[in-house]
Amino acid sequence: MIVLSRDQLFSEVKRGFRFLAVGAVGLAVDSTVFMLLFNQHSPRPVARAASLVAATLVTWFANRAVTFGASGRSRRAELGRYGLVALVAQGFNYGLFLALSAAAPKIHPLPLIVVSAASAAMFSYAGQRLFTFGASRTPAT
Repeated sequence: MIVLSRDQLFSEVKRGFRFLAVGAVGLAVDSTVFMLLFNQHSPRPVARAASLVAATLVTWFANRAVTFGASGRSRRAELGRYGLVALVAQGFNYGLFLALSAAAPKIHPLPLIVVSAASAAMFSYAGQRLFTFGASRTPAT
């Protein structure tokens, strides 16, 4: 069992709120890009794939700047790790969006985007916190 001090717990809660704020920005980018493409008659799957890529890049920059800070890895390595976690989280997000769209095609896509993004958020936080931005381990000598 992991026990956190009061200060550690407070720090983690603040980080969680910053992550949610960055996620809200990412959701705005996701929704905006999606609607721009969807209104230009792009199919839902294509518009959503493009919007997820845009949102992922924006959230990497923002999470690096305000939520977690730099990991100590090279930007390339960090972006690779971020992309890997995002691929899994956004893959779930995308799959759920497609499933909900197929199950309820008459529902406007924006609520489906919100539901699928919220469903993937906890996994994304854990992966980014522990894997992408977790302490860089150097080999023991």
